[in-house]
Amino acid sequence: MLFALIIGGGIWWSVRRQKALQLRNREAAQLGWQVVPPSPMLMEIAASVFFRGRPVVMYAGQYRGHGIHILDYTYTTTSGDSTSTNEVHLVALALPVALPPLELTQRSRTSRFFGTHQLELGNSAFNDAFRINCGDNRYAAAVLDPRVMEWMLFNPALEWQLSGSTLVSWGTGRFAIGDVQARLDAMIRLVDLIPPSVLREYGQPVY
Repeated sequence: MLFALIIGGGIWWSVRRQKALQLRNREAAQLGWQVVPPSPMLMEIAASVFFRGRPVVMYAGQYRGHGIHILDYTYTTTSGDSTSTNEVHLVALALPVALPPLELTQRSRTSRFFGTHQLELGNSAFNDAFRINCGDNRYAAAVLDPRVMEWMLFNPALEWQLSGSTLVSWGTGRFAIGDVQARLDAMIRLVDLIPPSVLREYGQPVY
C-alpha cells in the first residue's frame, strides 16, 4: 500500500510539473522568447556561482528593449552517502557596452564573523550586507556609487555579476515567467543607476 502511494505521488508530481512547464512555454512564446542553444558564457558563470552541472533549457528574447537570455541549470551535490539534485536559473541582460568583471553577492555570516578581508566602501550597512569580487577597486567604487549602494540595500536578494556586455543575476529553482520579469525590472533599474561616467571611462564597444 505504501509503495503504491509513493508511486502514485511520484506520477502526480511529474504530471503537475509537466503541465507547469507547458504553461511556461506558452507564456514565453507569447512574449516572443524562443528556445535557443545554451550559452557557454552562462554555463561558466553558473559553474562559478554554484557548481559545474548541465543546462536544462535556455530562452532568448527581448524585454523592455533589452536583449535577454534565461537559463535553467541543474547540478548535483554529495554529502556522505546522499546525493542531491539542485535546480537554479540564470538571467542575463544585454548592456550597451562591455564592462570589466564585477560580482556582488550577499555577505555570508561566516565572513562577517571572521572579518574576511574585502573592499569596503563608504556605507557600513552595505559593507555588512554584501561582498564585492572585483580586481579593480577604483572601478568597483565607481560602479557602486552611493545611489547604487542605497538601492541595493532595498534589494538585498539581487545578487549579480557584470560579465562583458552582460549583466547576469540568478535564483533558485526553475524560473517562472513572472519572477523573471520582476528580476529583469530590477536589473534594468540597476543598469540605469550605474553612473554614465563609468560607461564612458570603462565601457568598450560591443561588436
